[in-house]
Amino acid sequence: MGLFGPNTQIGVSIGSGSVKIAELKGGKIPTLIHFGVAQLPEDAIVNREILNHMAVVDAIKSLVSELKIKGRGVITSLSGAAVIVKKILLEQTPAKELDDAILWEAEQYVPFDINEVIIDYQVVNKNGPEGKMEIILVACKRAIVETYQAALKDAGLSASCVDVDAFALQNIYEANYPTDTPAALVDIGASSLKLVICANGQPVFSRDSAVGGRTLTSEIQKHLNLSYQEAELLKVDGNAQGQVPQEVSDLMNVMAENFASEIKRSMDFFSASNTGVNVAYVLLTGGSSRLPNLSKTVEEAVGLPVQLLNPFNSITYDPRIFNSEYVTAISGTAAVPIGLALRGFIP
Repeated sequence: MGLFGPNTQIGVSIGSGSVKIAELKGGKIPTLIHFGVAQLPEDAIVNREILNHMAVVDAIKSLVSELKIKGRGVITSLSGAAVIVKKILLEQTPAKELDDAILWEAEQYVPFDINEVIIDYQVVNKNGPEGKMEIILVACKRAIVETYQAALKDAGLSASCVDVDAFALQNIYEANYPTDTPAALVDIGASSLKLVICANGQPVFSRDSAVGGRTLTSEIQKHLNLSYQEAELLKVDGNAQGQVPQEVSDLMNVMAENFASEIKRSMDFFSASNTGVNVAYVLLTGGSSRLPNLSKTVEEAVGLPVQLLNPFNSITYDPRIFNSEYVTAISGTAAVPIGLALRGFIP
């Protein structure tokens, strides 16, 4: 059977603009059997904090019902300022003392009250630089984790694992691309831009920026005197059909330049703290990654080859359920939920 068992796994990505659900069936090659997106009201989630609990619950419920999802255990994820991901070096420590040592170490890196956070870690190299242990430390405000768990619970689901968006991106990258070359993965969502640099099977750097596709929607709304929904529809449908007013096209070009500048800023930040990792190329994903000319604009800004991340390079899909046009259409938004579902297959 290989790595993937015969069961199915469900990933639920709760973003600022929408809820996405992906269900994979195991096997030698995982197969997508369910996928769907439910839009959220404009202010349901702000800065990754759930402000409209029932709107999120209703979106999840309707999507589960629409997709006829049978399983109740799901994997979800968080990102944003409330989540800290840090690689640390620790003196060689016996396994039974590691939890206490990590907790003590975490207090130096976590800018929140240590009693108000949930901490997890993974030893990625027992014999790292200077003979120390290399550890990836993850911390998140407990209150944030609990609000996401509560939304899932009230929708009839249970979070068997709460992951981090950056790790979901790493999963989808490793499942679809050769991992012997360092790459920068960029996910551009409704209200955030996430950049993860993967090298040697590890996320060596991650950074969240508070810039996303909603900024463009607001600009279209303002310039054309439309409602938010009308502006969003014009942005998405017009872009898909290649038919947008010149004014909107100009705004899209400005937004592409803003995204490219933010990506370059993150790459420069990484280069300044670099440990000899040379990124070879950039992969773009997320709802706003399909902006016209974005790949070319980012390529010019960072001086590296840029392409759209394809979650279906190696992962397959059931052709009785999805046609190739639909799969192409969702490939920009499916990376994180599929990456979460993949997490369920990793021992």
